[in-house]
Amino acid sequence: MDDPQVIEFVVEPNYGGWTLAAYVAEKLKRPLAKEKLDRLLRGRSLVHAEAVLRPETLVWPGLRFGLRKRSPGDDGQEPKPLAVVFQDEAMLVVEKPAGLALHPTARYHVSTLTRALETHHCNATGQKPDPAHRLDRETSGLVVCGREPRWTKRLKAAFAARQVAKAYLALVEGAPTSDSFEIDLPLAVGTERIKVKVRVDPLGALSVTSCTVLRRLRDSSGASLTLLRCVPRTGRQHQIRAHLLAVGLPLVGDKLYGPDENIFLRLAESGGRPAPQGQFDELITPDERARLRLFRQALHASELVVPHPETSDLMRFESPLPADIQSLLETLEA
Repeated sequence: MDDPQVIEFVVEPNYGGWTLAAYVAEKLKRPLAKEKLDRLLRGRSLVHAEAVLRPETLVWPGLRFGLRKRSPGDDGQEPKPLAVVFQDEAMLVVEKPAGLALHPTARYHVSTLTRALETHHCNATGQKPDPAHRLDRETSGLVVCGREPRWTKRLKAAFAARQVAKAYLALVEGAPTSDSFEIDLPLAVGTERIKVKVRVDPLGALSVTSCTVLRRLRDSSGASLTLLRCVPRTGRQHQIRAHLLAVGLPLVGDKLYGPDENIFLRLAESGGRPAPQGQFDELITPDERARLRLFRQALHASELVVPHPETSDLMRFESPLPADIQSLLETLEA
């Protein structure tokens, strides 16, 4: 399939024997009412080339199908070229701007980093680079890609084997009692209201984040803020965001782990087009904007140490704070 409006699925071996409805429900980022999901799968949104599929069809490993969905996150424009930090024949390191989704989703088909890579950054033989790891849409910073499938596979293996070191810059509300501290709290995915939200759970996966204070700040009303360097020792979904909230230091601008998760729900359920880059969504009230402080979460992937996929040499890359977070810092006092 080459339609950018179609999200493609390939059923993994562990889902063999599931119903189509159960499989799609598992893959969706937000829960969908059974009736709405049934209509979606019986309607023209479902596209495929292998068999007649219905919600009750039992899927099998390797089954390919697609869902045609609206793409409110796309503006009709191709994404711009990415800022290149490093490239050679095997590896590409780029700066992902805040607001750019990494991979296509139901909300973003064209406005993605993978589309920008395919459009502007193919190698000499026309192969597109592929990211070896993930960043949340609102998180900015360094992303490493393999320029051929074999190099991407090696980079992903390095991440899985914890041979990669990462660090993030985070502007948070509040003031930690120590200049250096570790957050060791197990995390699990999913809450009663939000499927993608991560929570602290004694039965969750081991999750450790090391934090160092870089700057202690205050706003004009005297409220404390802190610029932290955060190093995730494990690689869980939303790990830094969930850990910081758990210890009373929520990220500035975080609509899911910040002042009120209802902001996230309101935006997610609106179905509307996201706000232009650098602006608050019109559905966010003036009071909420003041509490958020920034239109996006103030998290930046600033450091990356990764073994080169061809030579195994350790490569170190750094990225300074982007202009939006830096401008907010300039309004604060030490």
